[in-house]
Order: sequence, then structure tokens, then C-alpha cells
Amino acid sequence: MTDTDYPGCIQELYQSEVLGEAAFLALHAVARNELDRYYFGTILQLETETKARLRPFLFKHGMALEEQTDAAQIEGFVAAYQEHPWHEFLAGLQPLVDSFVARFREIAEVGPAEDQDVLQSMVIHEQAFVTWIQRELAGEANPLEAVINQLQYPLPEPEMS
Repeated sequence: MTDTDYPGCIQELYQSEVLGEAAFLALHAVARNELDRYYFGTILQLETETKARLRPFLFKHGMALEEQTDAAQIEGFVAAYQEHPWHEFLAGLQPLVDSFVARFREIAEVGPAEDQDVLQSMVIHEQAFVTWIQRELAGEANPLEAVINQLQYPLPEPEMS
């Protein structure tokens, strides 16, 4: 769906988490090193927690809770990771994440006041991925901080030697 027929468009929020969860699970499985495995696992955790948090919201609006994934899209993420150096992979991922941020803002703009807490949380959620990518590409410390701050159950940081 690409229109902003509310509440129908909120199904996109849920399906984006389904896609993210499947993608980061697949990336975690092929991670090249312990740090990548931690990054992918942490983002996977946020996608899972957010998906669970969205279920009552969708249920409230009479939306289906079924999950739809596109195996070819997941394979594309894995291939991009395997075929490119880390920074190129992240730089290639950023336009997709930026498009999700923009779309989530559109959805929030058409949502009613009583749904704004959830809708704005989704913008913040997706913006955390942008922050991670930007901070990682810039070589800044704690690039996952914005992601971790949203987690109820964060993964333990790996010991790097």
C-alpha cells in the first residue's frame, strides 16, 4: 500500500517490522564477525520487540496480524552484505531506511490524535536506524545507542579483543 488511507496504511508499519525482522535474522546468520553479529542481533531484537508492540495497535483497528515476507528481498539484503564492504553495505542501506522514515512520517500526519503515541514511536524507531548508519559510517562511538535505548530486552555486548 502506498496511499495514506487511514487506518489501512498502518498495516505498512507492521509489515515493515516483519520485513526487518526477517532481513536482520538472515543477516545475523551470515555475519562476517562478532561485531556485525551483535549489530544485526540488536537490530533484530528491536524489530521483534516493535512488531510485538504493534500487534495490539493493529488489533484495535481490525487489521490482520498475518506476516508477509518477500524472500527475494531478504536474499537481496544478504547478497548486498556479502558482496560489499561494510561501509558500502550501510551506505546502500541508508536510502531504503530514509524512505521508511519519510513514509512513517506521512502515516503519522494522517493519523488521529489518539494514535499519535504509537505513530510517532514508529518514526523514532526508524530514525534510530538512520542514526546507527550515520554514526557507524562516521566512526563514532556507540553507534547503536539510539537503537539500544528503545529496547526492553537488549542483547549483551560482545567482548571484543
